[in-house]
Amino acid sequence: MKTIIPPRPETATVLEEKAVRRSDIFRWLRLILGIGLLGTGIYLTWYRFGRVVSRVGYVNAPLIHIYAPMTGVLHLESLQPGQQLPQGTVIGKVNNEKNPQLELDRQNLTSQLQIAKQKLQNLEGQLAQRQELQQYLAKKADQQANLDLDFFRTNLERSERELRAAQAQLALAEKEFNRFSSLAAEGVVPPQRADQALAELEVAREAVATRQAEVKKALVNLQAAKAGLQIDSARTLSFPALRLLELEREITDLQKEKKAVKTTIQQLEQEIKTATRQLQIARAEEIKAPVDSVVWSVSLKTGELGTHVGAGTPLVELVNCQEVWVSALVAERANRQLAVGQLARIRFLDGTKRVVMGRVRAIRGGPGRVRAGIDVAVPPPELVRNEVEVQLELLGQGVANSQSQNFCGVGQSVEVEFLAGEKQ
Repeated sequence: MKTIIPPRPETATVLEEKAVRRSDIFRWLRLILGIGLLGTGIYLTWYRFGRVVSRVGYVNAPLIHIYAPMTGVLHLESLQPGQQLPQGTVIGKVNNEKNPQLELDRQNLTSQLQIAKQKLQNLEGQLAQRQELQQYLAKKADQQANLDLDFFRTNLERSERELRAAQAQLALAEKEFNRFSSLAAEGVVPPQRADQALAELEVAREAVATRQAEVKKALVNLQAAKAGLQIDSARTLSFPALRLLELEREITDLQKEKKAVKTTIQQLEQEIKTATRQLQIARAEEIKAPVDSVVWSVSLKTGELGTHVGAGTPLVELVNCQEVWVSALVAERANRQLAVGQLARIRFLDGTKRVVMGRVRAIRGGPGRVRAGIDVAVPPPELVRNEVEVQLELLGQGVANSQSQNFCGVGQSVEVEFLAGEKQ
């Protein structure tokens, strides 16, 4: 049978102290670990909700579509995607033989122009003749008007003389009537003589009234002649005056016709210029790169003999490397934390760890749900999850260091971190 020896009192105390120290150590370790986990959670929560980071982002640029400018045989240079094209680089040429219909149209237009110019010359001659005759008849009409004034002035003077004579005869008749009336009352002459004197007095009075009416009529005719008017219906306009009215209508019609012919001549000259220009470019026209760009895709290739194409046939798509930007998709709930002009940090996810700065230039809602805006090399995905598209222009060098072989960085994935409260 084994005998158990109880520990000494000193040994039990030491063991208890060691156990307490170990318990304290573990307690502090658990406390430190809990605080660390809590801090980590707080940091992750702030990192997740306190800043705005794009779910996905990519480098983008506008596409330039090159089409055949006219119908003809296309000779396109051997282009490869990623090939760099400085502005003005000739990438192809369309050849076309002289179009007979265009030449025929131009000849017809030229003939019409000659006819119109000849018509204008005839109209100018007719107009000059009418205007010369108008001046001649205007002088004759003035002479006629002066003669009419002299005629009516003479009539007025004659009527006034006749009126004065009638007034003198009336005065004499009144004296004769008064004298024979007195003599008849005294019985010197018979009463019949007094009656005869009275009758002569009445005749004289009627003559004066008639002459006064003639004077008034002559005065009215003179005033009407001075104003170029006609009072007497029996009087008609003179031949110069009538012909002058007809000439004024003819000149007005000729001026209108001349204006219309001039307009026709201007239109024909413009059409001839257009037809000539079309004939000049109908033979051959070069196709050039409009800006510094990179070949994105080639729709067709031509051999040594070329390929017949129609006007507007798609040929090449180019990427405009001068307008590269970054498109970032961000949750719509973060829209209130974004603003145009806000700075952002752009990280390239191609393994280079390159970081560039950018600035928000536009915020577009509903990408993928609407078809609007410019044609781009990388369209937004068709399915998005309540996101907005934020476009950022690159500051500094941006992706300028990218080689043309990788299409100036177009299509590369990036991560965009928007800097709160920082604008430039």
